[in-house]
Amino acid sequence: MEGSKTYLFTHLHFHLGYNRNQIVAAKVTTDMDRRVDITDASRPMHIQFSYSVEWYEEPDLLWKHRMSRYAESRFLPSSFEIHWLSIINSFVLVLLLTAFLTIILLRVLKNDFSRYMELDDDAMEEEESGWKLIHGDVFRFPQFPALFCASVGVGNQLIFM
Repeated sequence: MEGSKTYLFTHLHFHLGYNRNQIVAAKVTTDMDRRVDITDASRPMHIQFSYSVEWYEEPDLLWKHRMSRYAESRFLPSSFEIHWLSIINSFVLVLLLTAFLTIILLRVLKNDFSRYMELDDDAMEEEESGWKLIHGDVFRFPQFPALFCASVGVGNQLIFM
């Protein structure tokens, strides 16, 4: 952005309100006179930061009511609106995705089931494809179960060590 300047505020002033031995209010302000122009970042600068603290007593503000001034702030809306359209949109999207997934799974299961019902027992033993080829390896008990459990428990750290 041409012509814009970037400033760094180097001084913070803390206003802290207390009631007996408890802090019940806090406010931070900056000083416009103590700002530094950092628009030209190509030249090195020595910047000194500072802060100041002002304590003031709040005898009427109790600890349990300390957040009341922030709840009544004009920055918060007076009532939170529920966005019904977004909720309904999300719900419909979940239903559609669930329906699509169900349709795909039912088609696959229907095709597999009809193919296996057409084959007789002898042909089914001869035709091994997909997961049937590896099911023996997947469910085989390991030779050294304690070592296997320890290596799985440690994870990939053993590979990279």
